[in-house]
Amino acid sequence: MKVIYPVLFYEEKEGGYSVFVPDLEDATTCGDTLENAMYMAEDLIAGLILDKIEEGDKIPHASKIEDVSFEKLEKSLEIENWNYVSKFKTYIAVDISAFAEKWGKELIKKTVNIPKWVNTKAEELKINFSKTLEEALIEKIMK
Repeated sequence: MKVIYPVLFYEEKEGGYSVFVPDLEDATTCGDTLENAMYMAEDLIAGLILDKIEEGDKIPHASKIEDVSFEKLEKSLEIENWNYVSKFKTYIAVDISAFAEKWGKELIKKTVNIPKWVNTKAEELKINFSKTLEEALIEKIMK
């Protein structure tokens, strides 16, 4: 499944890009380079759409690019004297299926071996094994 949304890019005077997806609530990201900003826009759209799908919510309709307004966005942000170098809008297409395969929240089963005494003590303390393993793996990955 593919989705396509119009995206607004602002090249910042200090460097990097600010990115906005008006059709998706609170959809804002940034990137150090244009390539990185475009990747971040794709990643943001994929994450928000995957969340909508997994929560059973309706996927927001994409506007026509000509209906997306820099002025409307800038007014909603209430930023005075925004000092950007340039701005442009383009469509970003995202293959949701590919992102879901890589980053989806679908649970998979793993078999692990732990010492018997650890198992006994953890059960006595009513520790959720799956949640504890998930938290430990996320901590390890994010280092």
